[in-house]
Amino acid sequence: MLKIIFSDIDGTLINDDLEVTPRTRQALRHAVNAGILFVPVSARMPEAIKPILKDFLPDVPMISYNGAFIQDENGQVIDSCPMSPQAAQAICQYLEKEISEVAWNVYSGEKWLSQNRMNKWISREEEVVGLVSQEADLEAIGHLSEVHKLLLMGEPEKMVTLEDKLKELYPGLSIARSLPYYIEVMANGIQKGRAVSLLADHYGVDTSETLAFGDNFNDLDMLEVAGEAYVMANTPQEVKERVGHVTASHNHDGIALVLENLGISSFE
Repeated sequence: MLKIIFSDIDGTLINDDLEVTPRTRQALRHAVNAGILFVPVSARMPEAIKPILKDFLPDVPMISYNGAFIQDENGQVIDSCPMSPQAAQAICQYLEKEISEVAWNVYSGEKWLSQNRMNKWISREEEVVGLVSQEADLEAIGHLSEVHKLLLMGEPEKMVTLEDKLKELYPGLSIARSLPYYIEVMANGIQKGRAVSLLADHYGVDTSETLAFGDNFNDLDMLEVAGEAYVMANTPQEVKERVGHVTASHNHDGIALVLENLGISSFE
């Protein structure tokens, strides 16, 4: 019996207009009304997840920062896996001194600190997620109690060498380019799959009673943990082959079609 639906957001739940389509909204409402939990799972911060769901599913558990921060439907923290604020501060200091054209963002729980809101990369990110960051300096980073993610932004050719350098300097951290112009830095061992297992356990649900949707490599461990999993048609071929089940794209109601085929929803 299906008890929890987990879904990635960008490229999965929302379309290219950054919206959840009416058909998918309806399908998820039907699922929740049937007693099934819906849980968004994203690299986004919590405050960048809430606006996507507020009009139709305002109170749901959330997994943010790719699994580093897990909250229940009331916003209470179930699990938190931060990196050291001192390490975050040191990385940002290194950037300001050595590669000043790369901008930094620091995320702590529901806070988003940025180096300079006028920076083109930061202003673009604010526009995409529909939030305003809080400008901060290096000292402010050191005063944070915990840091869940660093997001570094710059021209792709700079990011290739920066990724290699940071991996050399900080082997104990998870460092990866999520887009050609983005590097994400988090505590080691952060995975969506681990977070999905923890949340399911919190609600007394076996992972065999879960369904997951994703569209990329960073979703694979979540898709492998879930009892049943689907990827969108816009997913890289290698991921499609590993998961096996492919639905329509994020622009064509891929999630809704699966839920309708499972008898959880019907399109009206």
